Amino acid sequence: MLFTSYSFLAFLLILFLLYYIVPKKCQWVLLLIAGYVFYAHAGWECFLFIGVTTITTYGVGLLIDRNHNQQKAYLAENKASLSKEEKKAYKEKQKNKRFALMVVCLVLNFGILAVLKYTNFAIANINGILEMAGSEKVLAFQDLILPLGISFYTFQSMGYLIDIHRGKYSAQKNLFKFALFVSFFPQLIQGPISRYDDLEKSLFAQHAFDWHTISYGLQRILWGFFKKLVIADRMLIGVNALIGDTQTYTGFYVFMGMLFYALQLYADFTGGIDITIGIAQTLGIPMQENFIRPYFSKGIKEYWRRWHISLGSWF
Repeated sequence: MLFTSYSFLAFLLILFLLYYIVPKKCQWVLLLIAGYVFYAHAGWECFLFIGVTTITTYGVGLLIDRNHNQQKAYLAENKASLSKEEKKAYKEKQKNKRFALMVVCLVLNFGILAVLKYTNFAIANINGILEMAGSEKVLAFQDLILPLGISFYTFQSMGYLIDIHRGKYSAQKNLFKFALFVSFFPQLIQGPISRYDDLEKSLFAQHAFDWHTISYGLQRILWGFFKKLVIADRMLIGVNALIGDTQTYTGFYVFMGMLFYALQLYADFTGGIDITIGIAQTLGIPMQENFIRPYFSKGIKEYWRRWHISLGSWF
């Protein structure tokens, strides 16, 4: 279900109407249902992967959080009887347990992402090497599913787990609330990659109808559609024409192709982010900016602080 499709607009209108009609305490439940309806449109088979990420991250997060609490309780109860060396050894042992749990979950989820997204990319490169070496043998490409938004929900979930391991905040005890954090539908396609402590309060809070906030969100959505449909899609026609006939379009046209592509990429990506932030805004949920005029940067370092900010801050 693309942001620019009529089906998505219909889905968004129905959700918006229901969101401010249902009891406010049920709003987060409606968002969870909407997220899974949105995800189901991409294919029911994709539920397996987002389900594995949700359940494993939720479970391991609880285990790590419980270990943190057990360590605090044990040290408090045995404060007088334990020596400094014994306390240090105990802390190190518990830290290693938490780290091992985190690593297992990270490897599992990033492993799923790597296999689904990069297996055929790796096979294509291996076949290229074999062809250069004169071999007639090639590896067959795999018919793998690429679930909607797998990069974004994987990074977001693993960020949550790393923060739990660091003791930044306590684990979410409610599985369904955590599932909403993972599957919040506006950010599934293009991000941004949100931090749990940034979304927690507004995502599960009760939101009253506020026309000022909603009108701002609607304006942001319209601006995003303008970027994607009017700027990006029109630029793409020129980019495809220039790239599709490199024998005819040389010299100055190459420079124009580069310029058009830079504008098309920026308008398409930031347009999607504008729609995401605008939708969340109409629901009373603020989200962080992901782009701050990156093409006006004075250097590469500053550029990467302005382009896909949530991914850079994640790393």
